[in-house]
Amino acid sequence: MINCNETRHSKNRNQVKGHTIPKFSKSDFVIFHQNIRGLNSSKLDELSFPLTANPPHTICFTEHHLDINEIDTIVLPNYRLGGKFCRNSFKNGSICIFTHESMQSTKMNLNGFYKEKDLEICVVKLHLPSHEICVITIYRSPSGNYQYFIDELETILNTIYSNSVEIIICGDINININYLIDSTAKQLLDSLSASYGLHSTVQFPTRIPNNSYSTTDNIFIDTFKFNNFTV
Repeated sequence: MINCNETRHSKNRNQVKGHTIPKFSKSDFVIFHQNIRGLNSSKLDELSFPLTANPPHTICFTEHHLDINEIDTIVLPNYRLGGKFCRNSFKNGSICIFTHESMQSTKMNLNGFYKEKDLEICVVKLHLPSHEICVITIYRSPSGNYQYFIDELETILNTIYSNSVEIIICGDINININYLIDSTAKQLLDSLSASYGLHSTVQFPTRIPNNSYSTTDNIFIDTFKFNNFTV
């Protein structure tokens, strides 16, 4: 989760019919990303409290493992499915974005760009009163073609980029198991994202199984425009 100048007990929220509505402001924007490893009812139950207690504007899931028909049956109270990608040829993987029902959003058409394992991606543009935010969610399999991922991501960013639009990228990119360790793959992604003003914000392990740890999930934002944030 990334909060831009947001506190858990903020008083700048409105209650409507017993439900908390996020404040519409870049300074209070909250995005939630979870590599869900299979989106099922039990995991939705686990998520219900944190999402209710501190409702984000946008919820991004990677590896939901559902097909095109199953994802449409998922119900998150007070949220609607804003964007999705589901695999046809391979199992697992896949991504989706839910947006708060009180927000205006538009799904961007990425036909011809996404490819199973190499670049699973969806983009939702959020229309806030004073500006727009493009939320990009990505999943890349460890066995995916990395050069394809970099080349197509650059084309997509070039299409989206505008001085009037903020861009946030979140997802499970699977770069050499640990993004905290320098590598050629990391340098390529850092260079590409920096050319659009985007920088990595996750500087800690996102998975700690047994006696090892890894950082394969990340969030990229413009740290100059979003200069007061927490992850």
